[in-house]
Amino acid sequence: MAFGATIFLGTSILGLAALFALKWWELSRGVEYLTSYRRNADINALKLKSKLFLIGEWVQDVPNKSVLILRVLVHAGAVGFAQAARGAEAQAHHVADLVSHRHRFERRETKSEFLKEVSDHKNGLDEPGVDKSI
Repeated sequence: MAFGATIFLGTSILGLAALFALKWWELSRGVEYLTSYRRNADINALKLKSKLFLIGEWVQDVPNKSVLILRVLVHAGAVGFAQAARGAEAQAHHVADLVSHRHRFERRETKSEFLKEVSDHKNGLDEPGVDKSI
């Protein structure tokens, strides 16, 4: 990695030195080579510079936008998880009702005389003057 970077840096320095030498040679001779190519290169360089500035402005907004997107994604995930948990809870209650003895529970009259007396006493039916046939 460092070796490749060193080669790239050396090539760039040699290229810049060659461009400066060409410019000096052109100024000393009074000749200019490839004028249309240079104009097109200048126009493209200015376009690239403006695009880089636009990208730089966009990159400055990326943290704010990414936090907003992350917040929306976390919220959607939490809502989805809550809905799934609610559905699982309902299904768990349904399964519990199916396997429970209370699913088909029917209240019957007790056979114990003692419990009947306690129930009557509790309901106030053992008081004098109250008709027990109701």
